This record gives sequence, structure tokens and C-alpha cells, in this order.
Amino acid sequence: MPTPAPAIRQTSPLCSDGYRAELEQLPRVFPPGWMHVGMWVSIILTLIVSLVTLLSPMDEYVTAPGQIRPSEYAFVFSRSAGILESIEILDGTRIKKGQVLARLDGWEIRKQISLVEGEIAQAEAELGMARAAALKVAAAPVPPEFLFSALEVERQTEIQTLQQDYLKKLNDLQKTGAASATETLNLRLQLIASEALLKRSQQAYDLFKGDYGVASQQEAQERQHMLEARLASLKTKRDLAYEDLKRLEIIAPADGIVLSTSRRFPGEEVAAGTALFKITDADQKEVRLYATEDRVNLIQPGQLVRFRANNNPDRLAPLAIGRVTHVARDRDLESETSATGAWEQGTYRVNVAIEKEPYPMAVGATVEAEIVLERRPFWRLLFMKSAPKES
Repeated sequence: MPTPAPAIRQTSPLCSDGYRAELEQLPRVFPPGWMHVGMWVSIILTLIVSLVTLLSPMDEYVTAPGQIRPSEYAFVFSRSAGILESIEILDGTRIKKGQVLARLDGWEIRKQISLVEGEIAQAEAELGMARAAALKVAAAPVPPEFLFSALEVERQTEIQTLQQDYLKKLNDLQKTGAASATETLNLRLQLIASEALLKRSQQAYDLFKGDYGVASQQEAQERQHMLEARLASLKTKRDLAYEDLKRLEIIAPADGIVLSTSRRFPGEEVAAGTALFKITDADQKEVRLYATEDRVNLIQPGQLVRFRANNNPDRLAPLAIGRVTHVARDRDLESETSATGAWEQGTYRVNVAIEKEPYPMAVGATVEAEIVLERRPFWRLLFMKSAPKES
């Protein structure tokens, strides 16, 4: 048997039967005036804000990572390979041009210099003796017994002349019987001996003035020149050893401040061309940014750069301001010489001059920068895409 439908109450238990009124019988209600004013003010303000937002200039920028670097800096390299003997300075030290920053072990070279200096002293002594011998030979190029041969020639010539005159007289006297044959014979023998002695003296004089004397002098001079050449060679060898010893000193190329030193310790082996120090000659800093290939064509010198150095923990600090000064025309060389596939990740260097530094920025600190490409109305940024600029 079907269940009967529930009965619907025709009247309300809370009011009389006349609690409802027809719509035409209800009084008309009007909102207060302040609601109309508020609604129109809201609409007008919304339109104004929207219009100002669309027409206001907005910055179109690209982001790029980088770091704070000194404007002018240089690396100091080791010119020779060797064992590190000492490091003379620390980070942050102000240095002068020519100051020794570090030294390599030079014991072998110092030992070589000591040996060469001993040879130089011996060569100088031998050269002194050779010079004295050359002076002696120049004064007397023949043995001592022939030293006065020129005077002996003159004396023997005079004696021979006198003996010849005397012999001539004896011959005349012998014809008259005033002189004996024995006396004449003795005089002839003396004359023969005198002629032999004169010949010997003449030969000694010829040697003194001839080839023997010239050869003796040349021999003494050549020995002197040989010792002088040997001494010069030894001095050159010593000078080169000192130069090699000097190359073991790592010298500051200019005045400045040491920014950093490599982690090297005495006793460590260092290869030639190893960078040991990084120095700067000024306190000025710049920002080195690295842009990828899809952004580098948009970056031009003179563009505004806003950045924050990560060494400042205050994220609410004002941004530093700079200007782009240089954009690399090619990728970093390090990208090209790195592992295979690095060319796909190669970056371009962008140098930025710092114009406003609201807080101290440490050299080497990393930054996140915004490079402002162009300032244009917001509605253009919404509906138009900027065309890439030629680099």
C-alpha cells in the first residue's frame, strides 16, 4: 500500500497567516550615497592605476652571474723549475717593485759559483804571471847571455879593427926583420878568435832583432791572450750562474698589494710557469660577468647594471650600480681548451665598471647582476618581443 505524501503546512507556526506580502506591496529601498561615490572612485582609481602601469617605463634586463675583480691585476710566475725554499710575504702585504716574494732552492748553483770563483782566482794569478813574463820577453826576447849582443858586436868590431891594423904593422915589421914570425902568428890566431866571437855576437844580435825575438814576444802575448780569454769565459760562466740564481727568486713586477698566494709550502716542487701570486697595483675594482651565447648579442657597452655581492648577507641592502665597459667578441679561451662538449656551455666575458658601491665588496665575491637592455613602456613588454641587437 503506497505511503501517503506528507501534508504541507499552509501557515507558519511563528507568525500569522499574513506574514508574507506581495512584491508590489514592499517599500522600495535606495542605497546610501557614499556607496555610489566609493564604487565610482574605485573604478576610476583602477583605471588610472592600470593606465599608469601600462604606460610607465619598465626595465627589460637579462641576468648574468659573475664576480668582483680588481681593475688591474697581474699574476707572478716562477721563471724556473725547482724546490720551493721560502715564501717571504703573506696575503694583503703591500709590496714594492723588485721585492723578493719567494725563493727556490739554489744550493747546486751556489756550489757551482764557488767552484767557478776558485777557477777565476787561479786564472787571474796565471794571467798576472803571463803579463810579467810578456814584459820580460819584450825587454829581452833572447837568453841572458845574448842580452848585450849589440854592444858586444860594437866592441868586437873595434877589437878586430885594431887587431887587423896591428897585424898589418907586424907584417911590415916582419919584412924588415923587426918582428918575429911567432908574434905574427899569435896575432893572426887572436884575430881569427876575434872574428868568431864577432860572428857569434852578430848572430845573437840578429836573433834579438829577427824572427826569434819576434816569435818570443808573440808567444808571450798569445799566452797572455789565452789566459785573458779563459778568465773572460770563467767570468761569463759565473755571471750566468748568478743569473740562474737570480731566476730562482720570484720578484714583484710592480708596486701593489698581494691579493692571494697559491697554496705552496717550502719543500714543494714548482714547475716553470707556475702562478704563485696574484697582485694588483690599485684599489679599484670591477665586475666580471659571464653571459651565455643567447644573451651576449643583447649586451652593449654603456648599459646599466644592477648587482648585489653575495659577501653581504643583508638582502635588503641597496643594489650596487655599474656600467658595461666591454663585451668579449668570442668565448673565453678556457672554455675552448676544457673538456669535450665545453663549447656548448661556453660563456662570454662582460666587464662592468662600478659606479656606486653602497657597501664594501670583497674582491673575489660572486654576484648576481641584472643588465638593463632597454627601458620601454610596460604594454610594449607585454605585447612586443625585443629584437636582438648586433654586437
